[in-house]
Parts: sequence; structure tokens; C-alpha cells
Amino acid sequence: MSETASEQAGASGGLVVRAVLRTDVGLVRAENQDFATYTTADEERQGHHPGGRLLVVADGMGGHRGGATASRLAGETVKAQYLGSETQDVAAALRDALIRANARVFTEAQSNPDLRGMGTTTSVLALRGNEAWFGHVGDSRIYRVRGDEIEQLTEDHSLVASMVREGLLTASEAENHPRRNVLQRSIGVTEDVEIDVRGPFELQEGDTFILCSDGLHGLVKEPELKQVVQSRPISDAADEFVKLAIERGAPDNVTVILARVENAANVDETDDPRMDDTQDIDPAAFDETVREGETRDAPPSPDLAALDHPLPEGEGVDVPLAPLPAGEGGSFGFAQDKLRPGEGRAVSAMSPARWLLLLVLFLGAAGAWLLFTR
Repeated sequence: MSETASEQAGASGGLVVRAVLRTDVGLVRAENQDFATYTTADEERQGHHPGGRLLVVADGMGGHRGGATASRLAGETVKAQYLGSETQDVAAALRDALIRANARVFTEAQSNPDLRGMGTTTSVLALRGNEAWFGHVGDSRIYRVRGDEIEQLTEDHSLVASMVREGLLTASEAENHPRRNVLQRSIGVTEDVEIDVRGPFELQEGDTFILCSDGLHGLVKEPELKQVVQSRPISDAADEFVKLAIERGAPDNVTVILARVENAANVDETDDPRMDDTQDIDPAAFDETVREGETRDAPPSPDLAALDHPLPEGEGVDVPLAPLPAGEGGSFGFAQDKLRPGEGRAVSAMSPARWLLLLVLFLGAAGAWLLFTR
């Protein structure tokens, strides 16, 4: 048994969590607006945080710059806040981490006009000892495969999901509804957001958790998700999920983390040696000449030091809240439309040239009206 497996087994009552991460830009998007991460064994052994393994998936929205920035800010903040938390209450630590992530994304959006309105889904799973908890906002999902059953643990915070729960739509009607991309809750769009936190619930050896963006669960449904997980090692299953999404057109970014609970005595390494980079950002992603629907190769992972906010030892992430602009409401019931290829772009401020053109047209119309009314 490796040192890593042995040490985690001692801290986890004989169970270890093996995790893998895969992501792909897809076949339509110009860049990856998803972000995903999980804690390493070294991070889990350090500090006075609640402990265990933390896994995070975020799917950004708000145009090709805002979405990428929002998902990375949220994912990094959740992880840093959790690792810096001094409480042993996992549920409280998850809630606080998501509150801080919302504050950080919202503050950044308010301070930068180019990022105004950006937001992200964020789904977080924490596994410690023989128990698990999750925190969740948006329509990314967490599934659990146990034995011959698959269960969606999270609840989609989307308009169509609410309509299904209220009996106004069937599940099949929701899949093709024209407003299926409208979110009622997301991280960073408003100053406050309602957060779902659940747990603890018991872990069993063999439990497999799927954390994914809608780029996967929109194309690969529950029966197939279960079949793939049951028939392959998780590294191969994660590769298969991405392959299936690509074969089906992959109109959105595809991101998945698979985590399996195993007996420490049977595990040599807790993690797959390959962990895909997620949500790459390069200068072209900030270039207005790159159109939303344009396809190109995923860019190499750059230095994102400008977005990094190192966490002081033993402290959390403390972000001051910017006030809501006049006329904007709170988070509850707020609908944020996630951009999809072919569905338009986020509304942005008009350039001076456009204002001048509108002024000329208005003056011309006014002159014509005066001429004909004489």
C-alpha cells in the first residue's frame, strides 16, 4: 500500500476516495468556460480545515470572457475557503465557501464593466470518513451510483426544472423547452444567493459520484451514465463520457469528475496521475474578434496569477461586497439565461459609434417629420 493510501485510510475509517477529472472544450465553443478541481492528498493533510476530500465543478456564463472568469473565481474561492476554514462542521464550511465565492464573483463583476452580469453554477462534494456532504447552486449536477441504482443528489435551479417540479412540464418536455437554459439561481449574478447544502449521508464502499456540467448530462442520460460507471474503472469511464459527448455533437464544454469510494487495503494510489486542465484562458478569449460560435483548439494553460488570491494561513477569503446597482433585485427567482451557441450573446454597452448613428437617425427622422407637418 502506498503512503498516500495508508494515511488517508487512517483518517477515513478504512475508506479512500479515488478521483479523476476530465474536460473538453467541445465542438462548438471557442474556449472552455468550465472549471473543475479537487483537493490533493497533501492539501488534505495540511491545516485545520474540516478535512476529507473536496471536489468542485463550475460552469460559467456571461459571454466568452465573463463565463470563464466566473467559473474559475468560484472554483478557486470555494477550494481556498474550505482549506482555510477553522470549523470542523463540513456543512457550515461548504455554505461559507459558496457564500464567499458568490461575493468574490459579484464584486469582480461590479468593478469591471466587461464582466458585468457574469455568473456560474457551482457544485461541491465533500467526503470525510464514512460520510458525505454537498453544496450546490445552478444546474451542474452530482449523481451517486450505488449498486444498480443511480440517483441525482442535487436539484437543478433552472426555470424548466421548477416547472417540472410544479407539474407544468414533463421531464421530456423540459429537455427541448426553448427556455431550458434559464437559471433561477447562480453564483455571482446578485449580491446574495440561496445555497443548497445537504448532508451528512452515509458512504459505502463502491459508491461512485459523478460531478458534471450540463455539457455532459444534457447528452448522456442517467441509464447510460450508470452503465458506463459500472462497467469500467473510473479513469476509463471519465474518458468514455467525454467521448460520448463529442460523438453527439458536444455543443457545450464537457467537464466531469468521477470519485469512487474504495477500501484502502485494495488501493495503491488514490488518484489517476492525469488530471485535465479545466477552463483554460488565453488572450484570445478576451478578444472581441473571437466570436462565440467560432471553433478552435483549446489553448494551453497560462499563468493566471492575476486571478489568484493566495489564502493567508489559517484565514478564509474575505471579499467586501459591492452594492447592487439601482433597480436590480435580489437573488431569489432571478433568471439568468446561460448563453448557448446560436442563442445570442450577452447584452453589452453600445459603442460611441453606435450612439452617434442612432443620434443621426433620430435627427433625420425629426427633420422629416417637421417637413411633412408644415
